[in-house]
Amino acid sequence: MIDFPDDDTRVGAKRIADLWFPGTAQSPRLTALPGYDALLRRALQANPDLSEAFFQVARLAAAADELSAGTVVQWPGELAEAAFYFLASTYYMAPEARRAVGYPGQVRTPSAEATPDQLLDDDLLAPVLALGPTYVPTPTEGA
Repeated sequence: MIDFPDDDTRVGAKRIADLWFPGTAQSPRLTALPGYDALLRRALQANPDLSEAFFQVARLAAAADELSAGTVVQWPGELAEAAFYFLASTYYMAPEARRAVGYPGQVRTPSAEATPDQLLDDDLLAPVLALGPTYVPTPTEGA
């Protein structure tokens, strides 16, 4: 089980979460979400590589005298991007965050309920067409 290595990393994690997801009039602050700690633990287990990047950024955030966008831009880009992706994924696991921005989450949409525009959308078939022909002729008898 992946967990925070120390208290400094945990403090840095909250600092970076509050910087990137501070909350607005419409959406809640990440660290204020109900079950924030449980969400974070769940996200840590989901992807060890992203978890490690997040820990590295959390350590940098804990060590920063003043944490701002200007501070983060000085960190390695790939590391910050991975940590941001980790926190964004954590944020949108919370139903409260999804509701706040009007995202219903993944919902079942049977093709029988599709609108005519949805049925005629060329993008719908694009992945299938990109596969190319998949027909395999039936062998003839005696061949």
